[in-house]
Amino acid sequence: MQRTAAGAAVRVRIGVERDTETGGAAQSLYTWLSGDPEVLAAAGLSPVRRAGAPGPMGPVLEAVEAVFDSGVQLASLVVAAASWRSTRPRAERVHIERAGVRVTVDGGDPDAVARVLRALSADGAPEAGDGGGDPADRPGRQE
Repeated sequence: MQRTAAGAAVRVRIGVERDTETGGAAQSLYTWLSGDPEVLAAAGLSPVRRAGAPGPMGPVLEAVEAVFDSGVQLASLVVAAASWRSTRPRAERVHIERAGVRVTVDGGDPDAVARVLRALSADGAPEAGDGGGDPADRPGRQE
């Protein structure tokens, strides 16, 4: 995998709020992301298993971890997560977390993707081409 200019891979954790005891939504999200050619080509995906006793069908999926090397790849991941969310019978809340910053994915349109990219940037500076903005104006940001 290529590295960022600073030499480090970007690692994020993607989860679904209020998932079932069996981790069905997280498993569905993992399957969706794994089937997206843009995400699969750009990011290494790994399932994150829930600690504790396994469910009736084996270990329960808690989240998905993605490792990649650029904001463009993160943007593809955000769009794919938003697309998955739009297919669900109820709009489950999807969270992406990086370096202690947790952001809710609330849409896949360019403005929503730019908000997520700004919120997840390492130093609060915008990713190239996302238009900047005040860190206080980050809808969905939860710390």
